[in-house]
Amino acid sequence: MMPAFRAVGLLSGGLDSALAARLLLDQGIEVIGLHLEAPTACRSDVREVARDLGIRLEVRAKGEEYLRLLRNPRWGYGKNMNPCIDCRRFMFLLGRSYLDELDAHFLFTGEVVGQRPMSQVRSTILMIDRASGLEGWILRPLSARLLPETEPERRGWVDRSRLLAIHGRGRQEQLALAASLSLRHYQSPGGGCLLTDARFSARLRDLFEHTPEESTRMSDVALLRLGRHFRVGPGRKIVLGRNREENVRLADFEDAERWLVEPDDFRGPSALVCGPREEHLLAQALALIARYAPDAARGGRVRWREAGELRTAVLEGEALHAPSDPAGSNSPD
Repeated sequence: MMPAFRAVGLLSGGLDSALAARLLLDQGIEVIGLHLEAPTACRSDVREVARDLGIRLEVRAKGEEYLRLLRNPRWGYGKNMNPCIDCRRFMFLLGRSYLDELDAHFLFTGEVVGQRPMSQVRSTILMIDRASGLEGWILRPLSARLLPETEPERRGWVDRSRLLAIHGRGRQEQLALAASLSLRHYQSPGGGCLLTDARFSARLRDLFEHTPEESTRMSDVALLRLGRHFRVGPGRKIVLGRNREENVRLADFEDAERWLVEPDDFRGPSALVCGPREEHLLAQALALIARYAPDAARGGRVRWREAGELRTAVLEGEALHAPSDPAGSNSPD
């Protein structure tokens, strides 16, 4: 029998990383899933994926350094705000530190050669490995036979002949393999990163243009996932909930720099005001609430807290004109 070796896998919750883990588990490798959290990732139940695979899961945050990377990627962006090459290197650098912490022998990913035009071209894959200081120590089980032999293969820890040679953007091979292995829990193929989405990228670009780097927080990026966004000035923005769930979630973002204005006696959107407590910002928030709750455009009461006290106001008159969401999502949806 082969001795037991331990590998750390970047587990996104998607199909490819789940399959990569399963291929190594079938060779007797002990697998630890490492999920690096960031608000730019599409939501997935990675814990359910780990339970399905029967592996230990470590969830860690990418951290504030990730925000600096998003602003200033060394290798630039893809079609939208996706700094794919920088992001892969960043994750491998984090993974490298966890190899020692978790007493693991090598790192693996679910990457497929040719699947992503920016970061998963063969030459770029090899360059990223060198740039992360992990050349030869990152195994890609789904495409291993299309890439140079890694140290785990050379040392006999992993049988290269049992690894795959999948190439390209199609997912038919992966879906067929998932069915044969009875994998049930994984995110739909093709998803994963909001930075490839044009609407989210427009919001992120707007955030970076209007917020100094030293003032940008991870929660600012997380907020981009919710509601309709209206830029009303430098460092001033209003986010409007689109449904009851978003109204509830907006309340979680309230702090010293963001304040919530919400309907008191009618059904309508809540408004999270990002900026100082100024009269004209309150007027803009009231106007937007009235716009998207037309039945309450007159006579409806809203509430907010100021200096620890509950304040109220009555919606009056016509809705004021407000600037558009930078991603164009100010229209009803």
